[in-house]
Amino acid sequence: MKYWQKDRNYRKYQNEDGTSHYIITVDGEDVEISFEIYQAYAQADRKERYGYEREEGLVISLDRMAEDGVPLIYLTGQHVESAEDTAIREMMIEQMMDAVGLLSKEEQELIDQLFFRNVSARELARTIGVYHRSIIYRRDKVLEKLRRLVSE
Repeated sequence: MKYWQKDRNYRKYQNEDGTSHYIITVDGEDVEISFEIYQAYAQADRKERYGYEREEGLVISLDRMAEDGVPLIYLTGQHVESAEDTAIREMMIEQMMDAVGLLSKEEQELIDQLFFRNVSARELARTIGVYHRSIIYRRDKVLEKLRRLVSE
């Protein structure tokens, strides 16, 4: 039996003569229902299970956490950056900004457009009137220069 089958409130029974009976449990009592109602319940259940299966590993749903009995404290533990990580990140950003300050004005403008203003290489190429590949080549050269400056 799969994990979801033990929690569902609808079932199908077959008699020895091959006839089927469809049951839904409502407030602890079994109620016989028609095949159409059984199908509607089964379809709704499949949709719900599909949603849960798709969401696992991708999204943290507060509704799902409540259903699974997971305390909200687990959310903060997963998403709070430690003081050490924050300090390291800040130092790396400072080091990178210092390295960007050592670049020429053209190189700084290229980095600014591509990484801070989110202009695509194709858009930037059109704006300044050069080939798209030229922007990619310049970007790669500037990034290599930044790697060297940061690693010194």
